[in-house]
Amino acid sequence: MSKVEVEKAHPESPSEESERDWAELHQDLLMVIFRKVGMRDVLLHASKVCSSWRSAARDDPLLCRRIDTVMAIQDFPDVFMFRGEERKAAKALYTRTVTEMTKVAVDWGGNCVEHLLIGKFFEYDLLDYVTKRARNLKSLSVIHSSHMFRNVESMANALGRLKQLEELRIVRCTIPSGTIMTVIGSACPQLKRLKFIFPNFSGKFITHEEGISTQLGIPKTMLQLQYLQLVFTHTTTDELMKILERCPNLEMLDLRSSTVEVKNDDIRTRFSKIHTLILPDDMLSQARNQYDDRYGDIYKINPLII
Repeated sequence: MSKVEVEKAHPESPSEESERDWAELHQDLLMVIFRKVGMRDVLLHASKVCSSWRSAARDDPLLCRRIDTVMAIQDFPDVFMFRGEERKAAKALYTRTVTEMTKVAVDWGGNCVEHLLIGKFFEYDLLDYVTKRARNLKSLSVIHSSHMFRNVESMANALGRLKQLEELRIVRCTIPSGTIMTVIGSACPQLKRLKFIFPNFSGKFITHEEGISTQLGIPKTMLQLQYLQLVFTHTTTDELMKILERCPNLEMLDLRSSTVEVKNDDIRTRFSKIHTLILPDDMLSQARNQYDDRYGDIYKINPLII
């Protein structure tokens, strides 16, 4: 067979395939690929291939409908290689990278952003930046933050912009004693699911309205709240009673490993109105069978710790 006949039988030889211009892929096809790859990998890798790929990612707001900025160790291995000042510098670079990546994703997604998971490393102004641009956010999870919720006024202003927020999850974060539930109850009237897991309370607060020492604070009202999770949370019986009074539509209450006492008959009576109740001494395996968490069990969360 002559060379001409071979070329006619196999018009695309391996050498020609290797020289194909991937920048010329149709934008619709790129969008399908990017959605399967996921926002994080697109931002870190695919969007840096060429300008046409970056444009395809930027022009598809649905790509950033769900933003997850909890990085894997392999994404930034240098953070774990160094010690001393080098480690500090690598950590600062990591923080800036994660913060900027989240801001880019929020800018691209805009009002299409519905779910946001913020990991340990981010700059202080990130929450304010996000809430000004992604006002249709329905679910917000913050993991391992030592400063995001410390400024009560800033927190109230930021959360107050999220009128569509239905779920708020705060895991291993430092939060102000005696104010957090009050602020959230006022700022997020549509909230249906509220989760506190391993909270670290800062400061001491006494509510003059209620006349009791409290850490969580008493919400003015949470009429839409259906799911409340207080795992490894220090609270009092009186405080919990007040919270329940302000959440008349509560269907599920998780008190695993919390300090609240649940022996009082009045509390038992109030608990009887709740469809699913997980008590402080319930085992994890038993608790898993009592409810289904759409976003994964809390004990599978393994944020980066440095």
